[in-house]
Amino acid sequence: MKNQTLILFSLFFVVFFAKKTFSQDSFYVKSFLAELSGTSNLHDWTATVNSLEGTCLCTETEITKISMTIDATTLESSKGSIMDNTMSNALKADDYPTITLTSLSFKFISENNGTIKYSGIGTFKIAGVSKSISITTIYKKLQNGNFEVSGSFDILMTDYGIEPPTALFGSLQTADKVNISYKIVFQKK
Repeated sequence: MKNQTLILFSLFFVVFFAKKTFSQDSFYVKSFLAELSGTSNLHDWTATVNSLEGTCLCTETEITKISMTIDATTLESSKGSIMDNTMSNALKADDYPTITLTSLSFKFISENNGTIKYSGIGTFKIAGVSKSISITTIYKKLQNGNFEVSGSFDILMTDYGIEPPTALFGSLQTADKVNISYKIVFQKK
């Protein structure tokens, strides 16, 4: 009887510990700042992301999955409505109105005063084309239980079948490289 009690207690401890260790919490995007930026032969440009939704799964000590969706039809250029239309056409937004980022894995890099740096591998889908990307992101837990992720990464438009836009009868030519920067606050569901 004593052995059975010891076995049952051990089993309970293992199940409880495993559940505590592997439990995940679900979070959603509370607020964000996200921007695309690039250059051309005439000037630099930016585009503000006006619609971003997403979720994140986390354990007590690490991010396990992030999924985000940007409404490509709501991107707003610093150069006005003509650039907005040019950008929308280049992104094929009528056919592919969303840009998505889904993480596949995260690896701890370093920690400094509660700020953790991760490298992540995921899938970025734009204009209907999906590519694997590597992103370095900074994770910071906030006092209210929320957390913030921030960082930036570069893509080449041509990798996604996007022709770098031109304007003014070809006298303005956009560079292929685009930087995407973000600061996103996640709140627990």
